[in-house]
Amino acid sequence: MKYVAPSGPLSIGGVLDNWLRLFRASFAACWPLALLGAVAGVLLELSITPNLPPQGSAALQNYLHYWSSFRAPVTILTYIFFWFVSLVVYGALLAQQTALVRGGETFSFGDALVQGLRRVPQMVLGGILIVLIVMAIGIPVGIGAAVGMPLLRRSPLAILTVMLAVLAAVIVFIYVMARLQLWMAVMFSEDLGGASSLGRSWDLVKGQWWRVTGVTFVSGIIIWILSAAIGGVGGLVIGIMGIHGSSPEEMLRRMQLISAAGQVVQLLSMPLLTAVWLAVYQDVRLRREGGDLAARTEALSGN
Repeated sequence: MKYVAPSGPLSIGGVLDNWLRLFRASFAACWPLALLGAVAGVLLELSITPNLPPQGSAALQNYLHYWSSFRAPVTILTYIFFWFVSLVVYGALLAQQTALVRGGETFSFGDALVQGLRRVPQMVLGGILIVLIVMAIGIPVGIGAAVGMPLLRRSPLAILTVMLAVLAAVIVFIYVMARLQLWMAVMFSEDLGGASSLGRSWDLVKGQWWRVTGVTFVSGIIIWILSAAIGGVGGLVIGIMGIHGSSPEEMLRRMQLISAAGQVVQLLSMPLLTAVWLAVYQDVRLRREGGDLAARTEALSGN
């Protein structure tokens, strides 16, 4: 199915339809890349060696021992490698879908991975900047809460103040993340670096925050339902396979297999996520710069 990018701003329903059209048109080129991400996730989950609690431990202790495995240096390094692979895959998916948005042909599997790989440094830079922004929002609230903690037991006003400060921080966080969420779509669509992409996303979403948030919220619900459904099927299959029991080894093994089965959803969720970034990016850019783009097109046609 040939994908045709919209030539003008769309309604929210139109943006969602454009998102799904881009996903369907690009899936043939994207699924091998998404499969790579899913396989990496499965191998990651299966490579973790859980810490077994003492025999006869309570169920809660079994789970705590499982999650304590994630503090091991080998596990941390494994996760870092997985995140690296995920960045390359997301970059490759964006390269494939951006090519379709521009009206061109998709890359081969290898060329798409190269496109994603060469963008990794800038994606890492953008991610670091986002972490710093989040810290700038959260640290002052944390410091204020820590300083005011001795007063919380004695002053209702102090409790109210801390609650309002936390609420304000959450609101600011949601607002800022919505303004910055298109940065990876910008990076691949406009060939910008990590810092420039964040700034460009901030400018594009200005005045369209509610619209962008509404589209991403609806698409996020759809992806979440899809993920929950596939995860539920994976858990059902594991149950049918007879992987049950209450011993520490059986419980931890079951958790490990369910987590691994849940990674299969990335086969669909990864290209869906990159497609919604691009669909929203197209819409906000047309709304913000549509007049200029139309004027340029008319001038070129006149020549």
